Amino acid sequence: MPRSHPDPAAMQTRSFKDSRTGFSGWLADLPERRGLCTPAVDGGRLFVGAGFGSYAFYALDARTGQLAWHRQTSDDGPTAAVHCDGRVVFNTESCTVFALDAASGEVAWERWLGDPLLAQPAAADGRVFMAYPAHGAHRLVALDLADGRQLWDAPITADVITAPVVAEGAVYISTWDGQVWSFDAESGALRSCENMNATSAPWVWRGEVYVARREAGRGGAADVHESVWARKKASWARHTRMQRATYLESKRLTPRGAKQARDDAAVGFGSAPLAAKLGYSEARVGEHTVSGAWRHQGSRPCVWNGCLFTTTGDRLSATDAESGEELWSWRGSQIADDRALSPPAVVNGRVYAGSHGGTLYSWEADTGRVRWEVPLGGPAVWQPAIHDGWIYTGLEHGRVVALHTGDPLDDGWAMWGGGPGHNGATGSDPSTR
Repeated sequence: MPRSHPDPAAMQTRSFKDSRTGFSGWLADLPERRGLCTPAVDGGRLFVGAGFGSYAFYALDARTGQLAWHRQTSDDGPTAAVHCDGRVVFNTESCTVFALDAASGEVAWERWLGDPLLAQPAAADGRVFMAYPAHGAHRLVALDLADGRQLWDAPITADVITAPVVAEGAVYISTWDGQVWSFDAESGALRSCENMNATSAPWVWRGEVYVARREAGRGGAADVHESVWARKKASWARHTRMQRATYLESKRLTPRGAKQARDDAAVGFGSAPLAAKLGYSEARVGEHTVSGAWRHQGSRPCVWNGCLFTTTGDRLSATDAESGEELWSWRGSQIADDRALSPPAVVNGRVYAGSHGGTLYSWEADTGRVRWEVPLGGPAVWQPAIHDGWIYTGLEHGRVVALHTGDPLDDGWAMWGGGPGHNGATGSDPSTR
């Protein structure tokens, strides 16, 4: 029987005003009603996939939320997208990377890579970078942004955590077996590979690499902790204090793990495919399902103005990126088997994050003072996007929330990780990233 899909015309959009802050905005409920990744925003449009298990990708008017165009995908699970040089690029979990014309939604090219694809793409300098399974192993590939032809292809040991990162002429990745790699972005030549027990994508700042990693506490292997480590002059050292990390334990016997197993089964994964190598992701971050690994962002750090920001569980902290001195920290409400806060987005001297409890927060970057908080009506586990005085967040029940702060300097974080290379806003001064 032909597969039936929700009607895009069933999308419901309405405006609102937050009584606490006075901010106005709009809400758009996608008909698929699935958990949404970070939207991408550019050219007056917001681009968002309809979530794991869906076959839909949307472009909405960034100011009103009205539908601009809709694309039905040939397979399921569109990831967070990147916008680069007039193209919108994303991949599906199963199992294709797409490049669409941002204005019309027409397919510029598509390329089948393999099943499953657990990470989203990165783009920079006319290239798209993507990981995929092949012959019992994995590969990192560079494709031409214009036509999708392969430029280079390199072996890696497992799929990539969240996304490749492009910075300073190199492509950096963390793989699910805990290793942190770097490749020359132009040639694909391997520069380095180090086993860090990594739990997040890396961040690169002035030649230094920052990544979250799993560690054992004093109680042994069962005493799970997480912290951010920095590589300086080829030497790694802990850069933030260790935090208890029960959210890194296996999800097999939790309500969330059971739901994700049902999500897997709904798209044909009665058990995880061997190509996914989910033993790595379960050992590292507790995710034993395709949908769980697909949605993972971890405690991905970022550096802005010489300060390292990271959310570890329910704790947001700011640390001097050079010395490792903690400048301030903020703690929210702990969640039993999940992270309380999304990874942070930092622009305009302000830190932004969503919460599993359904709140969007803004803090002063230099002091940690909460500037405001806005209830969203549902869990916001993915990092928000910030563009031209607006903040955009995807919720777990399929809603996009757009909030107009009225400050045009709230700008520069237009997609997951900031820009299409996922290492801050494209074209920004490296000293402020």
